[in-house]
Amino acid sequence: MKSKVILTIIDGCRPDGLAQANTPNIDSLWQNGSYSWTAQTVMPSVTLPVHNSMFRGISPQKHGVGADNIYQPSASAFPSMIDLAFNSGLHTAMFYSWGQLRDLASPGKLRQSYLRESIYGQDNDTHIAEVAADYIVQYQPDLTVLYLGDVDIFGHLSGWMSPDYISAIEANDRAIGHVVKTLTDAGIRDQFTIIVLSDHGGHDNNHGTEMPEDMTIIWMLNGPVIKRGHVIQTPVGIRDTASTIMHLLDLPRPEVWEGQPVYDAFSG
Repeated sequence: MKSKVILTIIDGCRPDGLAQANTPNIDSLWQNGSYSWTAQTVMPSVTLPVHNSMFRGISPQKHGVGADNIYQPSASAFPSMIDLAFNSGLHTAMFYSWGQLRDLASPGKLRQSYLRESIYGQDNDTHIAEVAADYIVQYQPDLTVLYLGDVDIFGHLSGWMSPDYISAIEANDRAIGHVVKTLTDAGIRDQFTIIVLSDHGGHDNNHGTEMPEDMTIIWMLNGPVIKRGHVIQTPVGIRDTASTIMHLLDLPRPEVWEGQPVYDAFSG
């Protein structure tokens, strides 16, 4: 059941924001895959601590990265899924627009690392997705991370659920659609499970609280071993992401991780 994985992270995307936006490409993924609109992130609901929980399968209280968005060396005591995949001989790649995410992988554990720092108020994600799509087709990595940051940026600039915020979600949908189309045109789409999730939500012009608007995230999978049109019945948390990816890559899950594979999403 091994599958290559593309983990696509839409920073700051609320489920009700996705529902309000015109997103035919993302809609096709969840309508033909497995999904949850009630998945939960961790506190503090801030990008860097959440990403360390997403990649290391543990709570911020354990990895030590806090609401100040500053990486702490204590996190390296807990293995990142990127490191585990690379150490198992798999091809890892990451495309992102926020430099603080670089510590999600230890030095030398990414075969490809592409960073172009975001410029506030501009469309940064289209370029990131185009570069990622070309690389995936050429090299077909086993684990690709695609980080899209514009939705969060426009949440801070214009407010969560504002017209600019909704437009940013729609731009991300087109970017994700470009990736899917590029893989489809190359005849390799069926080799990949695409995961689309958000790290946190937001309210007004900020996030980081325990409010449902901040804590509730999108979480979906679409791929050859995933149930189609299935609402995930079990609770889903951001810490389950790494374990689910290890299951897709047919790699063992570290016992130190708190998250578990979301088995209900899998067919067979």
